Amino acid sequence: MTEDRAFPEHIFDSLGVDPTMLDDRIGGMIGVAVKRPADGPVTVMTLGASRLPTDSGESVELAVEVVEGQEGAARIALGIVCDDMASNRRVPPVGSPWRNDAPFLKGTGISAIMVTPSRWGASFDEVRSADGTVIGHVRTLRLLTDVEATFASAKGWEALVAAAGSVDALLDVTRADAVADPVGVAGNAPVFLSKLHAEHPPRWVTYTGRDLQSVTGLESDEYMNDSANHEVWSVDSFVARFPWVAGFVREARPGQTALFTDGSGAYVLEDD
Repeated sequence: MTEDRAFPEHIFDSLGVDPTMLDDRIGGMIGVAVKRPADGPVTVMTLGASRLPTDSGESVELAVEVVEGQEGAARIALGIVCDDMASNRRVPPVGSPWRNDAPFLKGTGISAIMVTPSRWGASFDEVRSADGTVIGHVRTLRLLTDVEATFASAKGWEALVAAAGSVDALLDVTRADAVADPVGVAGNAPVFLSKLHAEHPPRWVTYTGRDLQSVTGLESDEYMNDSANHEVWSVDSFVARFPWVAGFVREARPGQTALFTDGSGAYVLEDD
């Protein structure tokens, strides 16, 4: 089996059922296959995205799981990601939600796409040549609300699934938020800060969703460009050294930056 045949054969053979092909191709060249496995949800897949050139050299097909009747929503999401692949010559990163500032599916709260492992494991996710070499992947796209994407950015995909109750709770694109909006930063999360904090207090503290970043406001661009001027603390250590940031740490949401002007604990939010 040649590499040219490996991807289409993988798409046709996966999940143990034959696909139904949609008439509407993505960009006029990428096919869209719909599969209805007996033991899983409707799965809509690309057939030809792996031919798009990427700067990394990676080859991927895409898949979206939806409930019956929402194949059109999956087609829209596949089109968005294929357009990005074609325009920017890149594959979507695993575990990092792509977030839009508004829902991209009309009448829903879906505004984010996140690539995660599939429910099926390596037999679905990996595309192999005849000799067993992994030559590409099928990347499963999850369609998320902004709150769900915020949760996943902060705590990861597996934590999102656990909080939602199951991966199936994240399929229906007409759903309300499957989880509550996460707040606060874990005590063992990292804080990336400059060594000027040894002599000066934090002025701007940013929560990225995974870590805190702090600067005193006295760092020059030249200073910040030197990795030797940076270090990593835990959030617990950071709060112990600068206790007035604790209020922000308890209430922070991903993307927020707090401006501190003194040690009173008062701060002004500067949302991204």
